[in-house]
Amino acid sequence: MSKSGTANSGEPFVGPPSEAKKLYKRYKKATDKAIVAIACVRNPKCIEPEDEVLRYSKEALRVLQKLDELSAEGDVQASYYRGLIAYERGVYYDSQAEIITHPDFILTATVYRRYAKQQFLLAEKYLTIPAKEQNPYACQYLGNVYSSAILGAPRKDKATNYYYTAAMQFINQGNKIDGAKMYNAMKENANPADSRIVEVYAKLHNEEPIASWRKLPSDLVQKPASKKTQQH
Repeated sequence: MSKSGTANSGEPFVGPPSEAKKLYKRYKKATDKAIVAIACVRNPKCIEPEDEVLRYSKEALRVLQKLDELSAEGDVQASYYRGLIAYERGVYYDSQAEIITHPDFILTATVYRRYAKQQFLLAEKYLTIPAKEQNPYACQYLGNVYSSAILGAPRKDKATNYYYTAAMQFINQGNKIDGAKMYNAMKENANPADSRIVEVYAKLHNEEPIASWRKLPSDLVQKPASKKTQQH
């Protein structure tokens, strides 16, 4: 991936929109319209037909199936966007579970958490593919997955590894803002003295990481000048 692609545009891939990205946008559009249609059905004043909900839901399902097919054929971008959809759905279901506090609706919260787990497992499956190619956005989302408790106990070291890869790639692209975000995410999951965190900090500040265990050869160490030399 070139340094010019995602740093300025915020895009996960360089170049014109791929078929996978267009499918992702179609999915977002279909789901947004389905949400509006559902709200309309619930409103007695609404005159829109109920089959609008089904129509947009089917469109969203067709998009997911197409992305699945492209991913199975080895399309890395399709894997990324299919994983992103699953990640976003997982975050949504988890947030819905979090706002349910009334004891009468605990079962509903449990169902939402089950949905969130299913989606995060799908996100893990699909995002791992672009993450292997060190796509920083895929690594960032996987870091979020492993640092959360949705799939069980947080796997902080694994999350740190993904945040580290994301940070280094963002910085290599000249995107220090997102690199700094990954640095902060790393600090929440690992000891601040962790070598990965030290290295990212040094990169962000254009410094060489300090390695106290590695001594410089004696011929490279500048000795202070003697007083006689200074007087001359």
